[in-house]
Amino acid sequence: MINSSINGGNHMLEKRQPIVALNHPARPKMNRPSRNNLLLSLKKNDLELNFYSSLDPEVMNKLLEKILP
Repeated sequence: MINSSINGGNHMLEKRQPIVALNHPARPKMNRPSRNNLLLSLKKNDLELNFYSSLDPEVMNKLLEKILP
């Protein structure tokens, strides 16, 4: 009887191991820097441009000059 309860206990521990492995998605995401990345959308006719406000202002102005009249 003692052996069967020990084996049953070990079997339950084996079932719990995969649950411990599920903790890894809780790590913080490090791939997104905390800046002001406001997504802007411009639409003209059927053309749509999406860009982030953290782009160089000169680059943004050149893009706008090519799209807008």
